[in-house]
Amino acid sequence: MTITKIAAYLISISMLSVIFWAQTQVSLFDSIIPSLPWGIVSLVDLYAGFIFIGIWIVFKENIFSSIVWIFFLAILGNLTTAIYIIYSLKDSNGDINKFFMGKNI
Repeated sequence: MTITKIAAYLISISMLSVIFWAQTQVSLFDSIIPSLPWGIVSLVDLYAGFIFIGIWIVFKENIFSSIVWIFFLAILGNLTTAIYIIYSLKDSNGDINKFFMGKNI
């Protein structure tokens, strides 16, 4: 679980840095990514992953928490995933079953 925690922290810091850097280069709303074929593939892939993570969150959390986490997942992407993993690791106290299953243990 320690490796997972370190990876989640590193990914969170990396994502924050890249998001801030990208925003200084071009506005999110002026990006050409959606007009490129591989940009579309990347976005579909990204949101498919969000759906899977969202399903896991709904399975683990109560409805209000799920809505909040999924809102930020849609806005901040995998930065939210990394933060959610850190949250789940802390909440599970090292219990791998609780990490994956949450309230359904």
